[in-house]
Amino acid sequence: MEEREKSNKQTMIIVAVLCAMLFGLAVAYAALSATLNITYATLTQNALSWNVGFETGTINGTKTGSSSTSCGVATATASTVSLDSTVLATVGDKCVYKLKVKNTGTVGAILSSIAAKTPSSVTCNTGTTSQMVCENITYKLTADQAGSTLLGVNNVLAPTSGSLDVYLIAEYTGTSTGSSSQQTGAGFTLNYSQH
Repeated sequence: MEEREKSNKQTMIIVAVLCAMLFGLAVAYAALSATLNITYATLTQNALSWNVGFETGTINGTKTGSSSTSCGVATATASTVSLDSTVLATVGDKCVYKLKVKNTGTVGAILSSIAAKTPSSVTCNTGTTSQMVCENITYKLTADQAGSTLLGVNNVLAPTSGSLDVYLIAEYTGTSTGSSSQQTGAGFTLNYSQH
């Protein structure tokens, strides 16, 4: 029994020493810790603004082809471009209008879709959204003045300063014979969404 009491005493002494060591480590750890605080003063969030549209003004078309070709003047507001009457006299005649889409808002914008609007009472082939052929006339939106690169979706306009040059082209491309005709109401719709 004495040995047992001696063993219990030794165990208690070991436990007491371990507790004292743990307490000492906790005090030492607490002495080495630090708390850092960060506090904002006033933080103001400015309002976001959405302002994507055409550069306003009048635009004269650039004509190529015969001397009988007459390119009407385009009038641009922020949301609409309207063209005066245009005459394309023979195959190869073309009118090109340089438009500019601008983003002066604080939200980025992306061209999400393009839709062609066919002229009334005319049969059209709208193979792509940026081009349609209506009888002997080809209408297209392009990224270059030559008309070789059709305008595509996913063009991004950066906030406050983004811009995109868009060329509106009407060209006499057909080869079918027949009487003269007038096409009314052709156009394109550009849809921008938040990027």
